[in-house]
Amino acid sequence: MIYLLAVVGLGLIIFVHEFGHFIAGKLMGLTVKEFKFGLPGPEIFGVTVGETRYGVTAIPFGGYVRFAGLESELSIGDEESEDVPDRRNFDKQSIPRKALIIAAGPLMNFIFAIVLFTSLLMIQGEPVGAKPQVNEVAPKSPAADVGIKNGDKIIQIDNKKIRTWQDVLGEIKPRPGKKVTIVIDRGGSSLSFAPILQKGKEGKGFLGITPVVIYKRENPFVALYKGVLVTAGMTALLVKTLFVLVAKQAGLLLKESRGPVGIVQETARIARHGIWDFVAALAFLSVNIGVVNLMPFPPLDGGRIALYGVEGVSGRRLSRKVVLAVSFIGLAILLFFIVYVTIADVIRWLSGAGGL
Repeated sequence: MIYLLAVVGLGLIIFVHEFGHFIAGKLMGLTVKEFKFGLPGPEIFGVTVGETRYGVTAIPFGGYVRFAGLESELSIGDEESEDVPDRRNFDKQSIPRKALIIAAGPLMNFIFAIVLFTSLLMIQGEPVGAKPQVNEVAPKSPAADVGIKNGDKIIQIDNKKIRTWQDVLGEIKPRPGKKVTIVIDRGGSSLSFAPILQKGKEGKGFLGITPVVIYKRENPFVALYKGVLVTAGMTALLVKTLFVLVAKQAGLLLKESRGPVGIVQETARIARHGIWDFVAALAFLSVNIGVVNLMPFPPLDGGRIALYGVEGVSGRRLSRKVVLAVSFIGLAILLFFIVYVTIADVIRWLSGAGGL
């Protein structure tokens, strides 16, 4: 069930991307032939409103929008658009208008992330600290081995009274491999445990617990402001990271990238921690999709915008053969990349499954 939720979340983000194209096209007065939920294919439900066919396809994942003249621009042929006035035909639009319609997809991903982060800050709140209380116990950890449970409040470690989560960290991290005495409050009763700490990251003591986080809810205006800042900061970081990886560490980019299987698996893992962690993961994923789609690489949105830029600078339209060739080469490389990372995802997943 948790994996289905992750798939639905990923599909929703892709649908939001296509919704951006749809809204931009409608606002500019273009003829929209189809706007459907799901991948292109047989329709299982639909209704025609005005000139647009809305519906759900047989594979309800993501979505797509089809403008009059779009196939013509991509050299696929679009006989149905011959009777559409030039002002409503995508292929007949000016370069800036085309670029705006294409850029509206990634822009909608950023807007969606802002909406999710804003909702998160208003309803759950912003983390401002942590209590010395157990929120979750890691399986097969020292805490789990001795019987510490979720909800236990730590009141003492080796005769030192605990008042804050920082007190807990101060007593646990310096003692890898040592036995410590931990006194907890469980439902008004005091219990004592003596776990032997493991050696964790950077050789520091590891007990295997996470704290109960303290949240502060924000009013709508502050939440929106912070939501914009978080989205902008995340976007800048992703752009910088991608630039460094592509320019200097292409091998690492190929190794660390995740395909659909890996994305769903990681989203499902995060979703197990709670609905708000899932919402934050969707916001982060939406920013990722927005940034990646703006890369100047056909057939991504950024690649199409780059081709429009070449036309604008040269002052003439690129030949259909050139557009088709560039798009085909880009699509082939993109498909190879997707297949490669998907196979890597499956191998990684099977390796992990074999170790359980």
